[in-house]
Amino acid sequence: MEVERNIFILNHQFQCNFRYMDYNYFISNQEWIEFSYPSNLVYVEELEGTYLFYTEQTGSFRITPLEIQSINFNTDDYLVDLCKENNGTILKNDVGHKYLYYISSSENNDSALKIFNWIFADDNKIVYCSYTIDAISIAAPEIVEEHKEINKIIANLQIGKIIRIG
Repeated sequence: MEVERNIFILNHQFQCNFRYMDYNYFISNQEWIEFSYPSNLVYVEELEGTYLFYTEQTGSFRITPLEIQSINFNTDDYLVDLCKENNGTILKNDVGHKYLYYISSSENNDSALKIFNWIFADDNKIVYCSYTIDAISIAAPEIVEEHKEINKIIANLQIGKIIRIG
């Protein structure tokens, strides 16, 4: 009884401190990328196999999966070269996939943009991910919250053939 009461209190505190978030599940057309994303994000499939997740008020998250046909493609060398080019850092997500992380800037219609980039390389698969926001609103609470959600996607991004049971 005491354990159930403590779980209820912790759950209540969590819901009071953080707004409740529903999630949708995404699997790419190639069936080798999967993740959950906040249900408030609009999902659009763009040209060239890029998937866009966004809201009008905050940022945009794009993910582009590519399959490399070359037999001699070395994913480690690819990430190291890109890391040097972009002054980035090579990390691993929570499920063990290596990726390059770096931040870049751009302009669109006289608006300064901040772009967070993650590039995964696993076997013969490359996955480009980016989260773009207006640089001026980087500290806005809704941007900070959304950025946390994008980081959860990156941390749990699954790459590889998805095995369906049933």
